[in-house]
Amino acid sequence: MNVHYMTTSRSNPRFFIFSQVFECVERTDNIFELKPNWQEKVQISAWVEFWSREGYVLLEQKWHKLHPSYEDQIGKATPEESTYWQELWEQHSLDINAHFWRIFKCAFENYENDFRQGLGADINISNVDKQLAELNINAEISQNSLTTNENSDKLDERQQLMDLGLPTSFGSLAKRRRRSKAQHISESESDSENMANHTDDALHGVQSRVIKKKKKRPNLDIIPEFMRDDGMMHRYWVKRFSLFSRFDEGVRLDRESWFSVTPEKIAVQTARRLACDIIVDAFCGCGGNAIQFAMTCSRVIAIDIDADKLEMAKHNATIYGVAHKIEFIHADFLQFASSTNLRPDVVFLSPPWGGPNYKKRSNFNIETSLLPVGASELMQHARRLTDNIGFFLPRNSLSPQVIALAGVGQQCEVEYNYLDTRLVAITSYYGYLIQQDSTAADSDS
Repeated sequence: MNVHYMTTSRSNPRFFIFSQVFECVERTDNIFELKPNWQEKVQISAWVEFWSREGYVLLEQKWHKLHPSYEDQIGKATPEESTYWQELWEQHSLDINAHFWRIFKCAFENYENDFRQGLGADINISNVDKQLAELNINAEISQNSLTTNENSDKLDERQQLMDLGLPTSFGSLAKRRRRSKAQHISESESDSENMANHTDDALHGVQSRVIKKKKKRPNLDIIPEFMRDDGMMHRYWVKRFSLFSRFDEGVRLDRESWFSVTPEKIAVQTARRLACDIIVDAFCGCGGNAIQFAMTCSRVIAIDIDADKLEMAKHNATIYGVAHKIEFIHADFLQFASSTNLRPDVVFLSPPWGGPNYKKRSNFNIETSLLPVGASELMQHARRLTDNIGFFLPRNSLSPQVIALAGVGQQCEVEYNYLDTRLVAITSYYGYLIQQDSTAADSDS
């Protein structure tokens, strides 16, 4: 198994989503089946989604770091200089695109490995391997192939990459054309060459599949007192802005919340997927998801059995300016679901995973390890309110168990959430929340 270890930023990691739809069927060998040709569709759609979401911001941020005087100079530029700037921007776009495409490719390879790992050892792996082979799914995708062998009538890889605006090779980047211009343009060229060298180094690091993280010792003076003597908690402190982008405005977290809150980029994605009129956040904790739900939903019902966590959630929601859209309820969700007359559009389940030790298991059994009860019982309670359910689960959850929650003859969508090249969690969707593949539907009709 090839696994990539790298990060671009612990405080602001890149977010990749790989998602596919499964159908739960009654079979003696395994309980799910895959939609055909998922590899190509998942990879391309995930890249397009990522680049449309973050690409322009990435280009702009790096551009202005390289050329801080660009805005002042472009207004006074001659036609010749304007042409040069345009060419420089186009090359810059190719460089950044190539850099993040390579990182994305590593994340996708990890996704394939993680997907197979999630199949679990308690089902007939030989049948699963046979099924995967029939669908042309390999643990290692070749570096020069984005299409399956059975789709011979489709465009070749080079043409597909060109159509998507992606680089067709990953050798050393093209060198800048040197020109004898005014000093501000010469400086721009120098900056661009430095950026190219840096990108070459980054690509080489990804190509070799290992990029070493530079460990920075945190400033203990600004760390909460209960975290100072706990080396494990220092790792969470470094990532605080990936948990809450407005952390330094006074966000409050207790010890348990540090390793249970959903990273903000994932919470934003989940809120976008679950946008509706009324949503129930069954285990709101310190409010990471509830805050983002308030950005996309008209009304949020945030429930938690821990009164202290509810107070933190209220406080944190106030920082984000959305507390007025959230109704905080101190209750046990199981009792709430059994007694309420509320009929929300969506229920979101993110129950406790039993602490960070879940990471040490090769596979996480969602029927025996979730708290307070197993996944099936939680789904039964949630379905008393609605059939439309989002379920946030550990990254090492057993896929057959996740799919089985849909019920025989029903579908679910499983979304693998990556920060840089590291899988951090799985989100599954049930009911009308499933995003159907229009292309597949057209081909079936």
